[in-house]
Amino acid sequence: MHQLHRWTLDHPWWVLALTLLGTVCALGGLRHLSLTTDYRAYFGPNNPELQALEAFEHQFEQKETLIIALAARDGDMFSPVKLEALRELTAAGWTLPYALRSESLANYQHSRAEGDDIIVEALVPDGAISPAQASAIRDIALHSDELVNRFISADGTVAAVVINTPLPHRNLDEEVPEVANAVRALKQRFATDFPSVSMHASGVVMLNDAMAQTTAYDLSHLFPLTFLLIFVGLVIYFRALLPAVITQLVIQIAALSAYGIAGWLGIVLTAASMSAGLIVTTLAVADCVHLLVSWRKRIDAGDDKRQAMLESLRINTLPVFLTSVTTAIGFLSLYFSDSPPFRDLGFIVAAGVGFAFVAALFTLPALVMLLPVQVKVRPIGRAWTAQLADFTIQQQKPLLYLGGAVILLLAAGITHNRFGDNYAEYFDPRISFRQDTDFINQRLTGMQTLQFQLHAQEPGGINDPAFLTRLAAFQDWFAAQPETRKTVSIADLHRRLNRTMHGDDPAWHRLPDDQLLAAQYLFFYEMSLPQGLSLNTMFDPDKQLTRLIVLLDTIDAGALAELNDRALSWLQRNQPEWFYDAHGGVGVSLMFARISERNFRSMMSGLAVAVVLICGLMVVLMRSPRIGLISIIPNLAPGLMAFGIWGYSVGVIGISLAVVGSMTLGIVVDDTIHFLSKYLRARREAGLSPEDAVRYAFDTVGSALLLTSVILLGGFLTISLSAYQLTAYMGLLTSITIALALAADFLFLPPLLLRLDKRRS
Repeated sequence: MHQLHRWTLDHPWWVLALTLLGTVCALGGLRHLSLTTDYRAYFGPNNPELQALEAFEHQFEQKETLIIALAARDGDMFSPVKLEALRELTAAGWTLPYALRSESLANYQHSRAEGDDIIVEALVPDGAISPAQASAIRDIALHSDELVNRFISADGTVAAVVINTPLPHRNLDEEVPEVANAVRALKQRFATDFPSVSMHASGVVMLNDAMAQTTAYDLSHLFPLTFLLIFVGLVIYFRALLPAVITQLVIQIAALSAYGIAGWLGIVLTAASMSAGLIVTTLAVADCVHLLVSWRKRIDAGDDKRQAMLESLRINTLPVFLTSVTTAIGFLSLYFSDSPPFRDLGFIVAAGVGFAFVAALFTLPALVMLLPVQVKVRPIGRAWTAQLADFTIQQQKPLLYLGGAVILLLAAGITHNRFGDNYAEYFDPRISFRQDTDFINQRLTGMQTLQFQLHAQEPGGINDPAFLTRLAAFQDWFAAQPETRKTVSIADLHRRLNRTMHGDDPAWHRLPDDQLLAAQYLFFYEMSLPQGLSLNTMFDPDKQLTRLIVLLDTIDAGALAELNDRALSWLQRNQPEWFYDAHGGVGVSLMFARISERNFRSMMSGLAVAVVLICGLMVVLMRSPRIGLISIIPNLAPGLMAFGIWGYSVGVIGISLAVVGSMTLGIVVDDTIHFLSKYLRARREAGLSPEDAVRYAFDTVGSALLLTSVILLGGFLTISLSAYQLTAYMGLLTSITIALALAADFLFLPPLLLRLDKRRS
């Protein structure tokens, strides 16, 4: 390595030429890079919940639902003008791109009896609506179990239009914005034509569009902010412009090359994996800083530029190599994740760390040799690193015992964490999707759903009174659960038709007791429906399968999974032959609920593998089993404390936080490696005592550790500003971990070394 370093410094133009060639080859992959905003990208093709949902959607022709709510500004949706607005919005829903169905209070097929005839017609008629008609519509709507909390709020202030827009999925980057932009245009038109109402849009299509919005926000705001903070911080520290420029070149090469490799491998970016560039940028700074700080110290000691860089490379190559490998191991352990975007995140960052290592050891020295870099230091008093070293030596016992107690106390907070994910809350409140979703969820209907596919014993069996009775019992059980907002099933329609066929007598609002009669009622009703409003979303053509829709209040992932388990237990206890193939619930919310827990469990395996590999590597390369084992404590403690603080303060672990443990292990170990490498060098090469070795480590690497930790902290705090909460929470928890790691390396590791490393030179 020493000969290679000498060649690098003697042939800087060759090094830069090779760097340029390698970078250009890597960047060629950028043209193959693509971005998806489909929430399904978070689930692998073998994910059981995704497979169940797709099979369910195919069976009932229900996919990519869009919900548009109209809210009356004066609190009354049943005035003639507002009903006309609802009717027009329902009609406009049919014209949206890819729309196959548009349903609302306006075209709800109300059934009534006239003598021996059954009349089925839209609740809101065409033409002008009189106040008397509006009053009659109000009376019907607010007393209909089928409509309240689904198409109209219980207080009559908000109405909904539900539009089924199954996208072709040929190019979601074009299809999703096409629908979302059409909805926004519709919103602008209604704001002008119907100022008495406000419009709010949610649903799967708007969810995917919100992911695109947050990704665009991060690209346009967070990336430039991160680069600016790093650049300003380096200029302030080095008090010179060129070291900051050189570092920026290195980290840009690393980040862009990592994205290029991702493109060559066909990786599709998501809102989560897009943060890889920010992470690589932040991590790559550390290698450069350690090299430049050591180089600057040799310059201050009187060495020339070449001699100073050669010495910096000599003492930093091993720790930089170790930190790069351990960081890569930590991120590659994300391959244990059940969510593909986080596996992609791990690979891209690991690739970027590799590029950063090569660029730091070769490109950076070459640039230093070619550019007229001069650094002037103006020391003021005694170095703070020396004062901190003396403090840790003098107070080693209190620091050791107090630090151990703090670690145990904070780590105990891990038990307060629970699994929780709500896809609507993945977005910052400043995102319109979050605002509209919260509005609809609070004022109208539950946005979280569970759906059950239920099988009758034979074709036409959904009209069997025994089957309907069991279905109604299951529906009633769900309606009684505190988490339930609304339930919908074919049993509701059968009750209504039975009442209608008996002169609208409320006493007959019950299930038919004859299968043939129930089938006839359903047949006549289907024949009366206008085109596009068939009942194929409620049962299959053979009338052997039907579904139960459960609309829920906002609950976290753990509560949702527990509710689904209770439902399955009810089916097992009460399941007759009519339910011989009953399935668990399906839904987007349940998918995220299941993957959060599954992801956390799988990442525990990844973390265990990473710990073993990193500790084994440190023992081997540092040639000291004692020191390698000592390093385990300051490496694991920050993550344990961070999750404990999260448990005390937030208490909810989602899909993105499950990867933080493995991810931060590879990051926090960097500081430990640099400190221990300098400590061991002092013990072995200079024969210093443990106390003087601690002083040497603080003197040579203390300021670099502080600077790199501050930059890492700033970078991940910038990530925490993301409008996408999966990314933001990951950045925030990582920031907490990095801050705790710096405290552990400065205040706990030195006393631990002094306590356990009793060998004297």
